[in-house]
Amino acid sequence: MTYRDMLLEAAHSFSSSETPFLDAVLLLCCSLDLPKEKVLAMLPDRVENVPTSFHEMVERRRRGESVAHIRGFREFFGREFLVNDNVLSPRQDTEVLVDAALESGDALSKAFNTGEGASHLSVLDMCTGTGAVAVSIAAERPQWRVSASDVSPSALDVARENARRLLPSPSISFIESDLFFSIEGRFDLIAANPPYVSRAQAERLVGAGWKDPLLALDGGIDGMKFVRAIIMEGHKFLSQNGVLLLEMDPFQIPEATALFVKEGFCDIRTWKDLAGRTRVAGAHHG
Repeated sequence: MTYRDMLLEAAHSFSSSETPFLDAVLLLCCSLDLPKEKVLAMLPDRVENVPTSFHEMVERRRRGESVAHIRGFREFFGREFLVNDNVLSPRQDTEVLVDAALESGDALSKAFNTGEGASHLSVLDMCTGTGAVAVSIAAERPQWRVSASDVSPSALDVARENARRLLPSPSISFIESDLFFSIEGRFDLIAANPPYVSRAQAERLVGAGWKDPLLALDGGIDGMKFVRAIIMEGHKFLSQNGVLLLEMDPFQIPEATALFVKEGFCDIRTWKDLAGRTRVAGAHHG
């Protein structure tokens, strides 16, 4: 049997995965502690001494556990973030929230006549989880002042560790807060990836074996509980002409944009994810 045969056999058992062969490759990379390029080069070779850990990982994936939680980290915006059962594993869709934040922040800097990447720009990443959004923004724009908040102390521990690992000089301020409850001051830009799955769907996912915590998935009866709350309260924490950005389900975008208008926001924009679905909505206030 070649490595290709072994990986195809494993992939065939991942019935719930959209990328079964890639999943198998990544698990073998983790088991052998080899880069993906090296494992792909081995595909025609005959299998020799595959660690037991690979077969154990395959069984965990077959039962529905995510590759990220099995490996203990997830690639996001070109960096590897630690993940565990206390945090939502960052999705590729969320990278568009980082793109939107960088684009909007650069535009704000120019509007302030201070140049792209101005050092005084203040950013808040809400519902930070692993810290993927906050760390990515801080890494791409080290001059900006970035804060990150989450209601979960355990999630903040993961976010702090990711900041320590991935930033040359960690400067993110971490805040334990239930949405805006413990937030003080105003920010030029607020980005949020709140829970936006309906409660019933979140409970089904967790019941089916998802390792993401229910707290990070459950967006209330219709999934819009936190999206609504952030839009309705956000203007109180934005500086003049500040920008609020939220990731959500594409089906939630129309209600969110209508709520932006109702709450006095203007210049409403949307951004699409790699699949072409509208994933992020944002607007200015003041």
